[in-house]
Amino acid sequence: MNDRGQHSLHEISTQGEAWRSAVAAIKRDRDILRDFVLRNDADGILFIGCGSTHCLAQYAAPFFQQITRIPCRAAPSSEAALQTETVVVPGRKPLVVALSRSGETSETVLAVERLGRLGCKALAISCYQDTPLSAACARTVHIPEGREESYAQTRSFAGMLVAVQMLAAVVAGNRTLEGELGELPTMADDLVARAQEAAAPLAVDDSIKRITFLGSGPLFGLAAEATVKMKEMSLSVAEAYHFMEFRHGPMSLVDAEHLVVGLLSSTMRSYEVAVLRDLRARQARVAVIANKDEGLGAAFDLLFPLNATVLDRARAVLYMPFLQWLAYHRAMARGFDPDRPRYVQMAIRLQGPEMTV
Repeated sequence: MNDRGQHSLHEISTQGEAWRSAVAAIKRDRDILRDFVLRNDADGILFIGCGSTHCLAQYAAPFFQQITRIPCRAAPSSEAALQTETVVVPGRKPLVVALSRSGETSETVLAVERLGRLGCKALAISCYQDTPLSAACARTVHIPEGREESYAQTRSFAGMLVAVQMLAAVVAGNRTLEGELGELPTMADDLVARAQEAAAPLAVDDSIKRITFLGSGPLFGLAAEATVKMKEMSLSVAEAYHFMEFRHGPMSLVDAEHLVVGLLSSTMRSYEVAVLRDLRARQARVAVIANKDEGLGAAFDLLFPLNATVLDRARAVLYMPFLQWLAYHRAMARGFDPDRPRYVQMAIRLQGPEMTV
């Protein structure tokens, strides 16, 4: 029996369990985590990660800053470890939030250790505990239901994303946002099923040669993660841009073989829709993820509605199933195994500058 893609299929389908686990993990240590962050945020917060978790850091920093009003930035773990003064001003001691599915990624551990020697405290968000990363950090948020057999991150990314959102709500003392995030797991089964039904036909269209994901503000981090999924799972040409930036040169690539997937926000919706209309007029195939249709379905090739009852700030993880299914079904249609993408490992481990196998 061919079991190609079975782990990814299960992990995307059941990711609501990881959302629930993330909410519970933050709630369980709410007061401890809030105190830890607020005692160590004098020089802001630095979110670090590698690959998918670097994309998560690109979501986390602007979202966390928006919710908590604490200055935040994101950087790849490798830059924080090896180009430290380009990331952290000498003499400053930002709180480090290290994002890692396995807790064993060498660059992230090295970054936390390097920054620790400069006096920076660190918090890990991971799917495992008792790891090299947790040993290097003062505290670890552990999301066991995010664990995966697949090398490509899906439910782990979703779980850590919800954990970041919950942590921001707790630090800000925003009980309303906490409540909205607590509602997300009840939406998972229906949303995941609808997302698969919507994404599959588009994913198997072999006339699509290039794919661009667009997002604004924190949602750019999710657009970046969508490119990682699409590249590693299906070996497709994919890239991510901020909505308004795509008009500045990259729009020259657009033609009938180009799929553009727009992650619509509430705050910039009119500007984002205008960009998508420009791209559709230039023959691009356009798919839109938005909370409600509101007439968009007639203007573009596909509209996937989230139909969420929570506010925009809580919806981020609801975008992920459609994006993950798009990559999964494109991989399956092209004969690749999304569980074991070519050359990809569960965690990158280094010996000096060399990658170990």
